[in-house]
Amino acid sequence: MRQEQIRRIVSIGLLALLIVILSLTSDTFLTTKNILTLLRESSTMGIVAIGVTFVIITAGIDLSTGALIGCVSMICANLMYNKGFSGTSIIFISIILGTFGGFINGMFVSRLHLPDFIATLSSQFIFRGLALVFAIKTSTGMISNKVIDDRTIMLLGGNINGVYISIIAFFVLVLIGQFILKRTKFGLYTYSIGSNNKSSQLSGINSANIKLGVYTLTGFLCGIAALFLMGKMKSVTPDTGLGLEFDIIAAVVVGGCAFNGGRGDVFGTMIGVIFMSALTNGIYKYNFPTAIQLMLTGSVIVAMVIFDSVYNSYMTKKMTQKKNNEVVA
Repeated sequence: MRQEQIRRIVSIGLLALLIVILSLTSDTFLTTKNILTLLRESSTMGIVAIGVTFVIITAGIDLSTGALIGCVSMICANLMYNKGFSGTSIIFISIILGTFGGFINGMFVSRLHLPDFIATLSSQFIFRGLALVFAIKTSTGMISNKVIDDRTIMLLGGNINGVYISIIAFFVLVLIGQFILKRTKFGLYTYSIGSNNKSSQLSGINSANIKLGVYTLTGFLCGIAALFLMGKMKSVTPDTGLGLEFDIIAAVVVGGCAFNGGRGDVFGTMIGVIFMSALTNGIYKYNFPTAIQLMLTGSVIVAMVIFDSVYNSYMTKKMTQKKNNEVVA
């Protein structure tokens, strides 16, 4: 059995164990209403996590996704409230703005050769600053929180026969993302760069273009996520998306992506996203203090990173021994 498949089984097992524990200890967890709510909460994070999966497979990181969502949402809300833009035009604007933000990150990393961490941390502050600049303000300069009542945007936050549109979009994008990653040259090159960047370049792969592509893709998905978030919340504040980037990265890691690149896939990320949402959902039902909630979530992330480190070392050692035995034979 391949290493990736074993890691997938581990992720599914952890999710199943969590669901069993929460189901046995809470009467309200395993209900249709709560499951749909859980998946709805998963969808916004999950849509962006698809792009971050590509980034982390290339051994990169993106710390700006939450800020980019907040920036895009605020600009769109400003255009609707102050300029009278229609919801249909806002859909295109949101996607264009998100894609451009991702493109900027890609340019920082691929063309200016800034470390991924520094580049995306810097852009995080830039996007947060822009969100404040475009925040809707009163005549006295105070930030005002206006209700988004555009029918098109509100429709994105709605449901079809009880199933939220954002959930449908999430699963459709998971299928598309998995296909791109596993069945196209772009996906193959993404794995190749993460596994060994120098060898990839020597074989003719333009790693700069692939890096630019994965960050641009992430920005594109941030633009889509911003639309669903506006539809769900029906309002935007400068803090929209605050801290979301860390939840996304945690979900991707729990789903089996390795920080050193070259391993993981979108299906695994989907499992990780649902796991993190179920964990948060379950913790809330126990009414723990906020400090305990944060500590429990952080502990799970640390445990998964430690597990991945030990697991990767074990598998590398096992493969090395196998090769040595084959040479001796």
